Amino acid sequence: MSASARHDETQSRLRALAFWVGHHPAAEPAPQIGPSPDLDRAARDAMRARRIGELVLMVPELKRLAHDSRAPVRATAARCFAILATAGRAPADREVFRLLLGLSKYDEDEDVRAAADSALRALERHGTVATACSG
Repeated sequence: MSASARHDETQSRLRALAFWVGHHPAAEPAPQIGPSPDLDRAARDAMRARRIGELVLMVPELKRLAHDSRAPVRATAARCFAILATAGRAPADREVFRLLLGLSKYDEDEDVRAAADSALRALERHGTVATACSG
């Protein structure tokens, strides 16, 4: 895959992530986040599974984003781990636990600490799954 294609794919995933957690450029109209009301239950479940699958693929990138200099980016990464935990797809990865514990206890931004704490509670409640992801 070329560098340009990787960049496009990463940008597409980051846009999807931003839309998922409610952050989007103010100049652009917000997309419809939820499923169309005329979709049946199976279609909604398939859409959710696809979105969660995208987050699973982004775990290595989420780990890097958790160290970003911008507080909203760190908070978004923590929220994504909470989403994965709630969906039963959080990685059983010591690095994830370390970074969330660090954000929860030591981050200078209150919103980041709260998001990381929420992610840790979700991990405690919903557990993790073993993954072959490394990053």
